[in-house]
Amino acid sequence: MSKNNQVNLDSSVIGKKIFLGFSGLVLLSFVTFHLLGNLSFFAGQDAINNYAHFLHSHPNIINVARSFLLLNLVAHVYYSISLTLTNRAARQVQYEVKNNMRETFASSTMIISGITILLFVCFHLAHFTLGYIQPENYHMIDTQDRVDVYTMLVRDFQSQYIVLIYLAAMSALGLHLSHAFFSVCQTFSILSTGTSIHKSVQVSRGIALVLIFGYLTIPFSIFLKVIEA
Repeated sequence: MSKNNQVNLDSSVIGKKIFLGFSGLVLLSFVTFHLLGNLSFFAGQDAINNYAHFLHSHPNIINVARSFLLLNLVAHVYYSISLTLTNRAARQVQYEVKNNMRETFASSTMIISGITILLFVCFHLAHFTLGYIQPENYHMIDTQDRVDVYTMLVRDFQSQYIVLIYLAAMSALGLHLSHAFFSVCQTFSILSTGTSIHKSVQVSRGIALVLIFGYLTIPFSIFLKVIEA
């Protein structure tokens, strides 16, 4: 491979990583804010039903947000696949400055965890957005004529199969995120020293643990009957 071809290939890989990192940060922001909204469940039936009603009352904003998220999701998947194919063809083209770090389980299974998350997103939309999963719990209205999300959640997560699906999906998400934040820092050249690399790894794992713990508190608090309708 000539020097010019190598430079072009390096630029192409770095460019793809930048787009991958940016789309990943957008999706991470959504995951974070979505969790904060979901946690209103613990404030009671009125709180989460009011939150859901607010979202349903602003369809234009929601549709724009969904379109933007979908665009970033498509971009994230596309650049993930493109980078994988490019790296394989080029025998794992590296950064200009290579950090000799041992490959972790999370980094080596990013494609697998990513596909698992994508499949879960389809399931989640069918479950709570479209009402195809457990439809008997979907069209529920509370005393204030709002969608009764609270009761729907309580009834849905009484199923051990639904809880296991969410547990598996959140485990995949946690595995993915535990490497993703570190990878973004590496892509945007935030990492320069051994200390910054170590801190980034710890922060990445910490973010993953906090988010996954937060998401799993709802199904497990219901399934273990800590909270009942």
